[in-house]
Amino acid sequence: MKNFLDCVYRIFRKIATIGSDKYLHLIAGLIVAFVLGRLLANVEAWAFPAITGVLLLMVAKECVDYYLRDEQFDLKDVAAGLVGAVVGVILCLL
Repeated sequence: MKNFLDCVYRIFRKIATIGSDKYLHLIAGLIVAFVLGRLLANVEAWAFPAITGVLLLMVAKECVDYYLRDEQFDLKDVAAGLVGAVVGVILCLL
């Protein structure tokens, strides 16, 4: 039991080190993918455009940050948005 609790605490410690910005990207990707999934529900392969739309949106946002706001292009933000997109697509399937 102690080993299990140690494993759980290690997982939560790793999650706590993730920056809050990544959570915002995850939530934004989830919402956009869910909305696109519902809008494209009548299309046979609706999941691909939903995830592609989130990918394009996240890359565009990072390009704006890099070129206009002089911030770093963060691929982890894009990845967090894509994780949210996958969760959004799964929620559309339910």
